[in-house]
Amino acid sequence: MRKKRCLILCLAVSTMLLGSCGAAKTTPNPVEGLEALGSVQVISREGGSGTRSAFADLVGFSKSTDGTKTDNTTDAAIIAESTEAVILSVSENSAAIGYISMGSAVDSEEIKILAVDGTDATTENVRNGSYSLSRPFCLAWSGSLNELEQDFLTYVLGSGQEIVEQSYVSVSNSTTFLSGQYEGAITIHGSTSAAPLLEELAAAYMEINPHAVINVTASDSTSGLNDAMQGACDFAMSSRELKDYEKELLDYEVIAQDGIAVIVNGLNPLADITLEELNAIFTGDITDWAAINAEREGKAQ
Repeated sequence: MRKKRCLILCLAVSTMLLGSCGAAKTTPNPVEGLEALGSVQVISREGGSGTRSAFADLVGFSKSTDGTKTDNTTDAAIIAESTEAVILSVSENSAAIGYISMGSAVDSEEIKILAVDGTDATTENVRNGSYSLSRPFCLAWSGSLNELEQDFLTYVLGSGQEIVEQSYVSVSNSTTFLSGQYEGAITIHGSTSAAPLLEELAAAYMEINPHAVINVTASDSTSGLNDAMQGACDFAMSSRELKDYEKELLDYEVIAQDGIAVIVNGLNPLADITLEELNAIFTGDITDWAAINAEREGKAQ
């Protein structure tokens, strides 16, 4: 039943996204001052990152070989091991571009969030399906849940959705929650993108049930899922859809929908970027910011 509900939700989201992608897209105009930035510095996540996997899929530069999905991220990319590392790298380099969880993205003097294909990265646009870079946050586990683990999961999918809704898109209507007050500890490993949300949910649950101790450790989605399979944690956090073999070995629930925000340095004059341009930048086909203006001017003629 859990897997069926997850599948229905993901199919609904996919349908919305396909509908939005079918609309006509207008190429943005050339941007004055873009040439001054020089060579593009791509900031990407590590191979096990759920955000990297989802971004590559959504932008269209992932590939499948022998049943294993990889992506064509340029070898020139700087690899950042966490959301915070991406933000720091982009903030320190005027020519940098990266991607992070939308729930962690804040416009500032150092960081600018780009619209994608003319649509702003907002929770409302993720909810209505108009923002194309959207992915799920999942909790996954192996075997049967004990009473405490089930109690926590019930909270997350119930009244915990009020916390989800503060920065992400909820997946169910919040309901009244009455904890069974079970004692014990829960360990949660995985995605650095999902970790801040799970830390909030864990803290709120422990206020309701002070007999529980929940420890959240951030690594990456793949590491967390592997830990769950091996019994090294009770729950895994994943910021991407589970792969087919993972679905065979684990049960899971989608607990939130998140957007992936494309970020550039605050000195970058861009306000909007297309999926086509993102594909070319992150695969290394575009290596200089001036090339974006050249492409846009060529399409305008």
